[in-house]
Amino acid sequence: MKLVINEKLIKRNKLIGNITSFVGIAILAAGLILNLKPTTTRTLISFVALIVGFIVAQVSTYFVGRFGRNPRFDEIISDNLSKLNNSYTFYVYRGPVPMLLVGPSRIWITIPIAASGEISYDKKWRQRGGSFLMKLFGQENLGRPSVDVKSREKQIHEFLDKNLEENEIPPVRSILVSFNPKASIGDVENAPTTIVESSALRRGIRKFDRKTDEEIHPDVLEKINKLLAE
Repeated sequence: MKLVINEKLIKRNKLIGNITSFVGIAILAAGLILNLKPTTTRTLISFVALIVGFIVAQVSTYFVGRFGRNPRFDEIISDNLSKLNNSYTFYVYRGPVPMLLVGPSRIWITIPIAASGEISYDKKWRQRGGSFLMKLFGQENLGRPSVDVKSREKQIHEFLDKNLEENEIPPVRSILVSFNPKASIGDVENAPTTIVESSALRRGIRKFDRKTDEEIHPDVLEKINKLLAE
Protein backbone atom coordinates (compact mmCIF):
# COMPACT_ATOMS: atom_id res chain seq x y z
CA MET A 1 0.00 0.00 0.00
CA LYS A 2 1.13 3.52 -0.79
CA LEU A 3 0.80 6.23 1.85
CA VAL A 4 0.28 9.94 1.16
CA ILE A 5 0.13 12.05 4.31
CA ASN A 6 -0.16 15.78 5.00
CA GLU A 7 2.50 16.07 7.71
CA LYS A 8 2.38 19.87 7.67
CA LEU A 9 -1.32 19.97 8.58
CA ILE A 10 -0.89 17.34 11.29
CA LYS A 11 2.02 19.23 12.85
CA ARG A 12 0.07 22.50 12.80
CA ASN A 13 -3.06 20.99 14.35
CA LYS A 14 -1.03 19.19 17.00
CA LEU A 15 0.45 22.56 17.98
CA ILE A 16 -3.04 24.09 18.12
CA GLY A 17 -4.11 21.27 20.44
CA ASN A 18 -1.15 21.78 22.75
CA ILE A 19 -1.64 25.57 22.90
CA THR A 20 -5.39 25.40 23.53
CA SER A 21 -4.80 22.77 26.22
CA PHE A 22 -2.45 25.11 28.06
CA VAL A 23 -4.75 28.11 27.57
CA GLY A 24 -7.80 26.16 28.77
CA ILE A 25 -6.05 25.05 31.95
CA ALA A 26 -4.82 28.62 32.59
CA ILE A 27 -8.33 30.08 32.19
CA LEU A 28 -9.88 27.46 34.47
CA ALA A 29 -7.16 28.01 37.08
CA ALA A 30 -7.67 31.79 36.93
CA GLY A 31 -11.39 31.32 37.46
CA LEU A 32 -10.82 29.17 40.52
CA ILE A 33 -8.28 31.59 42.00
CA LEU A 34 -10.63 34.54 41.58
CA ASN A 35 -13.29 32.65 43.51
CA LEU A 36 -11.02 32.13 46.54
CA LYS A 37 -11.93 35.64 47.75
CA PRO A 38 -15.39 36.02 46.28
CA THR A 39 -17.07 39.31 45.52
CA THR A 40 -19.95 39.86 43.13
CA THR A 41 -17.56 40.94 40.35
CA ARG A 42 -15.03 38.17 41.04
CA THR A 43 -17.75 35.53 41.12
CA LEU A 44 -19.16 36.73 37.80
CA ILE A 45 -15.72 36.78 36.16
CA SER A 46 -14.95 33.37 37.65
CA PHE A 47 -18.20 31.96 36.24
CA VAL A 48 -17.43 33.33 32.76
CA ALA A 49 -13.86 32.01 32.99
CA LEU A 50 -15.10 28.52 33.81
CA ILE A 51 -17.44 28.53 30.80
CA VAL A 52 -14.73 29.85 28.45
CA GLY A 53 -12.16 27.46 29.93
CA PHE A 54 -14.51 24.52 29.37
CA ILE A 55 -15.11 25.53 25.73
CA VAL A 56 -11.37 25.93 25.10
CA ALA A 57 -10.77 22.55 26.76
CA GLN A 58 -13.28 20.96 24.37
CA VAL A 59 -11.46 22.50 21.39
CA SER A 60 -8.20 21.16 22.81
CA THR A 61 -9.74 17.70 23.24
CA TYR A 62 -10.75 17.68 19.56
CA PHE A 63 -7.28 18.57 18.27
CA VAL A 64 -5.27 16.54 20.77
CA GLY A 65 -7.53 13.52 20.29
CA ARG A 66 -6.93 13.49 16.54
CA PHE A 67 -3.45 14.93 16.14
CA GLY A 68 -1.69 14.67 19.50
CA ARG A 69 -2.33 11.08 20.51
CA ASN A 70 0.38 8.48 20.03
CA PRO A 71 -0.24 6.54 17.92
CA ARG A 72 -2.76 8.61 15.99
CA PHE A 73 -5.82 6.99 14.42
CA ASP A 74 -4.35 7.34 10.93
CA GLU A 75 -1.09 5.68 12.07
CA ILE A 76 -2.99 2.68 13.46
CA ILE A 77 -5.00 2.40 10.23
CA SER A 78 -2.00 2.77 7.91
CA ASP A 79 -0.08 0.17 9.92
CA ASN A 80 -2.98 -2.28 9.62
CA LEU A 81 -3.40 -1.62 5.89
CA SER A 82 0.33 -1.64 5.10
CA LYS A 83 0.25 -5.19 3.73
CA LEU A 84 -2.26 -4.32 1.02
CA ASN A 85 -0.66 -4.29 -2.42
CA ASN A 86 0.36 -1.10 -4.22
CA SER A 87 -2.93 -0.86 -6.10
CA TYR A 88 -4.19 0.75 -2.85
CA THR A 89 -3.25 4.27 -1.73
CA PHE A 90 -4.11 5.64 1.70
CA TYR A 91 -4.54 9.42 1.88
CA VAL A 92 -4.30 11.17 5.24
CA TYR A 93 -5.58 14.77 5.33
CA ARG A 94 -4.89 15.11 1.62
CA GLY A 95 -8.44 15.02 0.28
CA PRO A 96 -11.97 16.18 1.05
CA VAL A 97 -12.15 13.89 4.12
CA PRO A 98 -9.50 13.12 6.77
CA MET A 99 -8.77 9.52 5.74
CA LEU A 100 -9.39 7.92 2.39
CA LEU A 101 -8.31 4.62 0.87
CA VAL A 102 -8.37 4.46 -2.91
CA GLY A 103 -8.43 0.84 -4.08
CA PRO A 104 -8.67 -0.95 -7.41
CA SER A 105 -12.43 -1.44 -7.18
CA ARG A 106 -13.76 1.33 -4.91
CA ILE A 107 -12.97 4.25 -2.63
CA TRP A 108 -13.10 3.58 1.10
CA ILE A 109 -13.82 6.23 3.73
CA THR A 110 -12.39 5.12 7.08
CA ILE A 111 -14.13 6.77 10.05
CA PRO A 112 -12.58 6.37 13.54
CA ILE A 113 -14.82 5.46 16.49
CA ALA A 114 -13.27 6.10 19.92
CA ALA A 115 -16.29 4.99 21.97
CA SER A 116 -15.93 2.55 24.85
CA GLY A 117 -18.53 0.02 26.00
CA GLU A 118 -20.70 -2.07 23.70
CA ILE A 119 -21.53 -0.61 20.30
CA SER A 120 -24.63 -1.93 18.56
CA TYR A 121 -27.27 -0.93 16.04
CA ASP A 122 -31.04 -1.11 16.52
CA LYS A 123 -32.69 1.43 14.22
CA LYS A 124 -29.91 3.76 15.37
CA TRP A 125 -26.37 3.42 16.70
CA ARG A 126 -26.24 2.71 20.43
CA GLN A 127 -23.54 2.71 23.09
CA ARG A 128 -23.94 0.82 26.34
CA GLY A 129 -21.51 1.21 29.21
CA GLY A 130 -18.24 3.10 29.11
CA SER A 131 -16.89 5.89 31.27
CA PHE A 132 -19.37 8.70 32.02
CA LEU A 133 -16.62 11.29 32.52
CA MET A 134 -14.84 10.36 29.28
CA LYS A 135 -18.14 10.62 27.43
CA LEU A 136 -18.84 13.99 29.05
CA PHE A 137 -15.56 15.40 27.72
CA GLY A 138 -16.16 13.93 24.27
CA GLN A 139 -13.33 11.39 24.37
CA GLU A 140 -15.21 8.09 24.44
CA ASN A 141 -18.73 8.94 23.34
CA LEU A 142 -20.17 7.32 20.24
CA GLY A 143 -21.26 10.55 18.60
CA ARG A 144 -23.46 10.28 15.51
CA PRO A 145 -21.87 7.79 13.08
CA SER A 146 -24.76 7.97 10.61
CA VAL A 147 -24.40 11.75 10.33
CA ASP A 148 -20.61 11.47 9.95
CA VAL A 149 -20.97 8.86 7.21
CA LYS A 150 -23.56 10.89 5.31
CA SER A 151 -21.49 14.08 5.57
CA ARG A 152 -18.23 12.50 4.41
CA GLU A 153 -19.82 10.57 1.58
CA LYS A 154 -21.41 13.81 0.40
CA GLN A 155 -17.99 15.51 0.45
CA ILE A 156 -16.44 12.70 -1.57
CA HIS A 157 -19.22 12.66 -4.16
CA GLU A 158 -19.02 16.43 -4.56
CA PHE A 159 -15.28 16.10 -5.12
CA LEU A 160 -15.72 13.29 -7.66
CA ASP A 161 -18.61 15.03 -9.47
CA LYS A 162 -16.46 18.13 -9.83
CA ASN A 163 -13.38 16.35 -11.19
CA LEU A 164 -14.63 13.27 -13.06
CA GLU A 165 -17.07 12.44 -15.81
CA GLU A 166 -20.28 10.78 -14.66
CA ASN A 167 -19.28 7.39 -16.11
CA GLU A 168 -15.89 7.56 -14.35
CA ILE A 169 -17.17 7.90 -10.77
CA PRO A 170 -16.27 4.75 -8.80
CA PRO A 171 -18.23 3.16 -5.92
CA VAL A 172 -17.72 4.78 -2.52
CA ARG A 173 -18.09 2.83 0.72
CA SER A 174 -17.67 3.93 4.32
CA ILE A 175 -16.34 1.74 7.12
CA LEU A 176 -16.38 2.57 10.84
CA VAL A 177 -13.22 1.60 12.71
CA SER A 178 -13.41 0.97 16.48
CA PHE A 179 -10.13 1.85 18.23
CA ASN A 180 -10.94 1.69 21.93
CA PRO A 181 -9.63 -1.49 23.61
CA LYS A 182 -12.49 -1.12 26.12
CA ALA A 183 -15.06 -1.34 23.33
CA SER A 184 -16.88 -4.36 21.98
CA ILE A 185 -19.03 -4.71 18.90
CA GLY A 186 -22.46 -6.11 19.64
CA ASP A 187 -25.36 -6.76 17.28
CA VAL A 188 -24.70 -4.75 14.12
CA GLU A 189 -26.27 -7.13 11.61
CA ASN A 190 -28.72 -4.49 10.38
CA ALA A 191 -26.32 -1.55 10.56
CA PRO A 192 -26.26 0.64 7.43
CA THR A 193 -22.47 0.95 7.68
CA THR A 194 -19.95 -1.78 8.41
CA ILE A 195 -18.03 -1.46 11.68
CA VAL A 196 -14.86 -3.41 12.49
CA GLU A 197 -12.19 -3.39 15.16
CA SER A 198 -9.01 -1.68 14.00
CA SER A 199 -7.12 -4.99 13.89
CA ALA A 200 -9.70 -6.42 11.47
CA LEU A 201 -9.80 -3.49 9.04
CA ARG A 202 -7.57 -4.96 6.32
CA ARG A 203 -9.42 -8.27 6.48
CA GLY A 204 -12.76 -6.49 6.19
CA ILE A 205 -11.70 -4.47 3.15
CA ARG A 206 -10.25 -7.50 1.40
CA LYS A 207 -13.45 -9.42 2.09
CA PHE A 208 -15.60 -6.81 0.36
CA ASP A 209 -13.20 -6.19 -2.52
CA ARG A 210 -12.95 -9.89 -3.33
CA LYS A 211 -16.73 -10.09 -3.71
CA THR A 212 -16.79 -7.75 -6.70
CA ASP A 213 -15.58 -8.19 -10.24
CA GLU A 214 -15.76 -4.45 -10.85
CA GLU A 215 -12.53 -2.54 -11.20
CA ILE A 216 -11.81 1.14 -11.60
CA HIS A 217 -10.34 1.74 -15.04
CA PRO A 218 -6.55 2.25 -14.68
CA ASP A 219 -6.75 5.69 -16.33
CA VAL A 220 -9.50 6.78 -13.94
CA LEU A 221 -7.59 5.38 -10.96
CA GLU A 222 -4.52 7.30 -12.02
CA LYS A 223 -6.59 10.45 -12.41
CA ILE A 224 -8.11 10.11 -8.92
CA ASN A 225 -4.74 9.50 -7.31
CA LYS A 226 -3.24 12.45 -9.11
CA LEU A 227 -6.05 14.74 -7.93
CA LEU A 228 -5.69 13.62 -4.32
CA ALA A 229 -1.89 13.79 -4.35
CA GLU A 230 -2.07 17.40 -5.46
